[in-house]
Amino acid sequence: MAEMVSNEEKEEVLERVEQRAASYMYEYKGCAQAVLLALQQEFKLPGGSAALKAASFAGRGVARLGDMCGALFGSIMALGLASGRENLEDPAYPDPGVIDQASGLPRSLVLVRRFYQRFVQEFGGSTCRDIQVKMFGRSYDFGNPEENEEFSRLSNTKCAEMVGQVARLTAETMLEMPRR
Repeated sequence: MAEMVSNEEKEEVLERVEQRAASYMYEYKGCAQAVLLALQQEFKLPGGSAALKAASFAGRGVARLGDMCGALFGSIMALGLASGRENLEDPAYPDPGVIDQASGLPRSLVLVRRFYQRFVQEFGGSTCRDIQVKMFGRSYDFGNPEENEEFSRLSNTKCAEMVGQVARLTAETMLEMPRR
């Protein structure tokens, strides 16, 4: 967000996003969609229902394979909607002349890399399997109906809390990102 916000306003934004994403996850499932929709609403991101639809198969680690975390997937989509390019002819990153001195990379890219690194540190990895191990002490095979059902019973509240935390982390990054 280009405009400056007070610490109090920032905390209100972060709290709203976290609560909204957790609520969507708890009620409707779909970690990628819950994160994405909460961020779209708070930051008035483009994409509407088409973006939400594009996140449909990201749940439970992309098509229930346990791979890339769906909440991470939705977050990256939201960051792209906020700061990504609309045309291939545009510069890949917003404000390409604003370079981070330590890395030599565009500042916007550094912010996304920092977000990803914080995500991995906080949640134990970038895959649904990694996160399951951290949260439940083991991973589940979603292709096995019994394990999928067991995970469904155990995960509702914990996954909703995690999705809210991911949305909050993403919102923190968005508040620092240049917007297009």
